[in-house]
Amino acid sequence: MSSFRIRPAIESDAQGYIDLIRSVLIEQPPVDTPYAPEEFDPPVERIAGRIYDVNESENSCFLIAETDDEGMIGALTCAGGTLAADHHVTSLGMYVRKDWRDQGVGKALMDACMAWAEASPAVLRIELEVYAGNARAIHLYQKYGFDHEGRKRRMIYQNGAYIDNLIMARLLEKAD
Repeated sequence: MSSFRIRPAIESDAQGYIDLIRSVLIEQPPVDTPYAPEEFDPPVERIAGRIYDVNESENSCFLIAETDDEGMIGALTCAGGTLAADHHVTSLGMYVRKDWRDQGVGKALMDACMAWAEASPAVLRIELEVYAGNARAIHLYQKYGFDHEGRKRRMIYQNGAYIDNLIMARLLEKAD
């Protein structure tokens, strides 16, 4: 495998991001996402607009992992709250292409995300949801200081079974 880099997303990354998600959605066994492959078909313009909006926001980020040879191999988003009451909260989601897992991509995305969150004047809480059976992801999030806050029982129905989602969060300690 070649080396990779992490960088902020730009609007022209929209199609690559869509392609990344589509590649992840067809994996077997299925990855932790509620989308069925046929349900994910956003217009490129909508994703480009989302990237633009994120880049203009102090409580959101959109990071890309890429290689020179293979293009986008991973992505991490943090979507910040839009109300005064939840502006300090951002919700994390991450995808890494299957052939790049266990190569440090998730760790590098998380490192960049945590550095961004610590530097952001707005972010005090990072939250996420993860399938209860995804031990690898849960372990990674725990390494970054995320704590279990709850469980959404039977939250997802996939492949003939109900799946629980865990709620995890990390609170950032910042001087006022």
